[in-house]
Amino acid sequence: MKEIRMTQIVPVLGENIPQRGTVWSRQFWTNLVRLQGWKVLGEVPNIPKAVMIGAPHTSNQDGVIGLQMVLAMGLEIHLMAKNSLYRPPFRAAMDWLKMMPIDRTSSHGLVEQMCHAFDSHDKFWLGLAPEGTRDSSETWKSGFYRIAYAAKVPIVMVGFDFKNKNVKFLGCFEASGNFDADLPKILAFYKNTSPANPERLSKPLRML
Repeated sequence: MKEIRMTQIVPVLGENIPQRGTVWSRQFWTNLVRLQGWKVLGEVPNIPKAVMIGAPHTSNQDGVIGLQMVLAMGLEIHLMAKNSLYRPPFRAAMDWLKMMPIDRTSSHGLVEQMCHAFDSHDKFWLGLAPEGTRDSSETWKSGFYRIAYAAKVPIVMVGFDFKNKNVKFLGCFEASGNFDADLPKILAFYKNTSPANPERLSKPLRML
């Protein structure tokens, strides 16, 4: 794995990571990120499959900045969306954004659907916001953890630091199957992040 130099805006991804875009598209988004004063720090693990979680999630800016960052890196991230939205005129945009239609009424649960997606790809990263809302939440939802554990893939933790305008790759975590025991360990990686709106910070992160 390659460490990012402080002079870099975004890293060069390892060959095992799912990738998208061209040299020219990545340069366009990198230039846009540079103009806004943001950069990516930390190590991007060179692994083919992962559940990537992003926090703190307190603003629509999180999604905008996160999207720009993954496009600048050329990192292919899949996101979940209601299958009712996956139709014209939105379908083309959802395909471009790598949105995955989820059938909430299916006899196959969400975790099972995501495990099938992981099994169907040689390289597959799934992106989730564990807080589940931009407003202050009492806890983190366990969906990301249950998917990672069932699919037998690591959790890649990403933090938004609005104070310093950094998106940080904080590390990898292997789920043990005990969410209550593992959650405090995952949260500890987020100690040095700063949200866009501190008043909306989720309770678990406030308690850090």
